[in-house]
Amino acid sequence: MLLAGGIGITPILAMARALTRQAKPFELHYFTRGRALTPLLEVIEDDLPGDNVRFHFDDEPATRQDIAALLANRSAEAQVYYCGPPGFMAVVGRAAEHWPEGTVHFETFQPPEFDGAPPEPFVIELGEGRMVEVSAQTTALEALRAAGVPLLASCENGVCGSCECGMFSGQPIHRDSVLSKEARGHRFIPCVSRATGVLKLDL
Repeated sequence: MLLAGGIGITPILAMARALTRQAKPFELHYFTRGRALTPLLEVIEDDLPGDNVRFHFDDEPATRQDIAALLANRSAEAQVYYCGPPGFMAVVGRAAEHWPEGTVHFETFQPPEFDGAPPEPFVIELGEGRMVEVSAQTTALEALRAAGVPLLASCENGVCGSCECGMFSGQPIHRDSVLSKEARGHRFIPCVSRATGVLKLDL
């Protein structure tokens, strides 16, 4: 199940093309404000099997689709992948909350919004008891790099997972859009996430 909103079709179209080449079943639901404003409309119609694609235009009532109803019942072994603007992402995320862990996947163009609470300093514990202080003005990633820990990173907005690392103990404040609920018990995204007190990482 592929869901795209507006320009979020970019990664979803690539997936749909790959599934078409592999002759694997899929449904693509594309939500936009109107046919005339739909990015890549002709490309989709040319490249993908018509039976696999559903267009949903705000200005064409007959094409509208309630996302909650669409995702209400999950068929066996189904997976959902989605991408789009923040409002669309929030709606799909809520609609898929009842799907099993590991069956919901997304790509976001923007970092998640936080509650606005000012960041507090904390300490990262590394192997052999080495401590790295993270100030309120510094990210954990920046502090680790300054301490000589070579960590790769790409987006530095918590949406790609490139800097993901292991976590042994502590009270993390997860602010990423990558980790699953299960992974948040033992993984950490240092470019955006923080902690309270001492956080022991597997580095």
